Amino acid sequence: MALKYQTNKMKKFIIFDFDGVIVDSKKNMELSWKKVQTDLQIKVGFKRYFKKIGMPFENILDSLNVKKKYTTKAKNIYRKQSIKNFNKIRLYPDVLKTLNILKKKNYLLGMITSKEKIRTEKLLKKFKLEFQYVYCPVAGKKGKPDPYMMNTLIKKEKINKANVYYIGDTLTDYKFAKNSKVQFIYCKYGYGNLKHKNLKKANKFKEILKYI
Repeated sequence: MALKYQTNKMKKFIIFDFDGVIVDSKKNMELSWKKVQTDLQIKVGFKRYFKKIGMPFENILDSLNVKKKYTTKAKNIYRKQSIKNFNKIRLYPDVLKTLNILKKKNYLLGMITSKEKIRTEKLLKKFKLEFQYVYCPVAGKKGKPDPYMMNTLIKKEKINKANVYYIGDTLTDYKFAKNSKVQFIYCKYGYGNLKHKNLKKANKFKEILKYI
């Protein structure tokens, strides 16, 4: 245990968001949300839904004032439609190549996403993506931008926060990194539109390498 503690304490730890960073899933989300709208007669359009991307699904529904009685049904409908249309999801260019470079540097690689565990695991398998740590929302626990998931991982693996980078693309991701007190790299090609000063910006996935 002492050896592991020292190893993780010294290593750089690169943690990624999923949608809008690793994969482009916007079309999949649109089809999934439209199915929810149709089946449950929900009038909230995809444009409003998409602005909330980054938070756990249940939190998005709450923020859109969707009645709680629809939460479970909406989640199930969305999941089934999303899995049905996995062919609409694609990896961003140079993801596998860039991840391999980071692995060769012996960095610790992880993922903290608001996507539910079932679909996350299926997509990781589909695209042959491997991370040492994958954290998805846990029922009853706070999701992003609350630092719960990051703090849990850092505490469990005894990681030095000074060596942690969170790679995200939305305001929620930025707030998550800030609340977690770790470094943030903004993927400008993703779904957000951040105007904050002094952001480390990556116009392409491979550009994260110049900040690490």
